[in-house]
Amino acid sequence: MRWSKIKNIIILLLVIVNVSLLVMVGQRRWRNEQYERETRQRVIAIMEKNAISFLPAEVPGELNLQGCRVTLEPPGEKEAKLLLGELTGHSSVGARTTWEGTLGSVTVSASGELEAELKAGAYPAEADMAAQGRELLSALGFQAHLVGREEEGEVTTFQYVQLWNGVPLPQWTAHLTWRGEALEGLTLRRLTGSEEPMAGEETIDAATALARFLEALNREGYVCSQVTDLYAGYAAGGSGTITLRPAWFIETDTSPWRFAVDGVTGAVSVAE
Repeated sequence: MRWSKIKNIIILLLVIVNVSLLVMVGQRRWRNEQYERETRQRVIAIMEKNAISFLPAEVPGELNLQGCRVTLEPPGEKEAKLLLGELTGHSSVGARTTWEGTLGSVTVSASGELEAELKAGAYPAEADMAAQGRELLSALGFQAHLVGREEEGEVTTFQYVQLWNGVPLPQWTAHLTWRGEALEGLTLRRLTGSEEPMAGEETIDAATALARFLEALNREGYVCSQVTDLYAGYAAGGSGTITLRPAWFIETDTSPWRFAVDGVTGAVSVAE
């Protein structure tokens, strides 16, 4: 038998083996996806039996996030100058410093908080105040995602959540208050600083997080009739060095309206 024929037979056998492996992998993936769909459906059915409606369009799947540690860099003179223009003075009380400027005053703290009181007309409103606020927050090092808007008379308040590498940090928020046609005030808690990845850990999926949430409701006596949102994010802890842990956040229709399910341990906590 010529070598060319032997080579063709070997190639054919390799093709058959590869195709067989692909079929096996495809079947395994299909079975896993089918199992996950059935699990999500069962969890929703259990919630409905407990008189809890699940309002999101679907139950998410895996939690593909890795934890990290961030050395906090609190806001200071740089952020005050950005908001106020020329600075005219400052004073400190404990860990809080207040800067005065031509456009108002800014108070910052070592825990990453900033509060600005702005003079009338310092920041005239543009056509899209929500986008204008997002740009201002971006300049302050706060990647913002709009989550709410409230109106009362001539006062409009926009609420934003900070994103870390595109992932929500529900505990780090900003509120921008507009009165009439100008920005009146700004408060935020901002996380910036150098990031150190943590070792990867096996995480729980959304269906498991919902099951842990139901267990916590029954154990702790919390009451709700709707789950209004379910999303992946980071739960933050610590001071100075902030630890960001993967988590599932579950929002409900009654207080406490938001819960965090640790993405590794499955522990449930209130995340107001």
